[in-house]
Amino acid sequence: MKKISVIVFVVLLFILPLIGLIPGEWSWNPRLEATLGTTVTMICVVVLLNHLFGYMAGKAIAFQTGKRVRVAEFLISLPLFVPILLLSFGLYLTWIRLGLADQFLGVLLVLLLPTLPYTVRLYTNGFQALGERMLEQMVLIEGNRFKRWFYLTGPMLRSTLQSVTLLVTVITISQYALVALIGGGIVRMIALEVFPAYSGNSQEAARLATLWLIGLPVFFYALQAVIFSSWIRIVRRRLNGSHDTTGQ
Repeated sequence: MKKISVIVFVVLLFILPLIGLIPGEWSWNPRLEATLGTTVTMICVVVLLNHLFGYMAGKAIAFQTGKRVRVAEFLISLPLFVPILLLSFGLYLTWIRLGLADQFLGVLLVLLLPTLPYTVRLYTNGFQALGERMLEQMVLIEGNRFKRWFYLTGPMLRSTLQSVTLLVTVITISQYALVALIGGGIVRMIALEVFPAYSGNSQEAARLATLWLIGLPVFFYALQAVIFSSWIRIVRRRLNGSHDTTGQ
């Protein structure tokens, strides 16, 4: 009975609202073509930078102590306590002086504000779950840093990597105010197509843009699921020695 109630609740909460998004006729909006290219490029770069900085910061915060680490943790978490839009106004004035306003790079840097704190927290929790002793054993097993990450650390942090990618993708494509403010309408992302379409009562354009807004996280999640599955298969094959056997 409880299981059926949960299913009904999920359907009513998440599935039912999506029925209204099905367009009456399927047509391609050429305006979305350039917007999707910018959006996908932005998502890829923001996700990559989040993994790079979040991995290093999360590992340091998880296992190191001291005043400097605590101060760094507080500064990284500051966007969680201060409204992002407030920080963006200050950054906008700075970006104008530096020539980064209305630029792809300027929007890219400001999108790290709402995403990086969550990434650092996820990596911190991931490394704490692994434990310092486990990481030390990995160093003893494999001395090469790249091989150690590919065969041991990366697969064991798989859930963290997937969570970071999905969370950063959703947050990035949902930012309307930040992209509109820093991008000045020149750097156009999918969120900038959705809100004007709804306010302008263009229902078909709004539905199509919304479907892309929903479809992009699903696409990236499915893509990374395929990549991680292939990665794990390669690791298992090599660790079992079947790769060398078949190669002979």
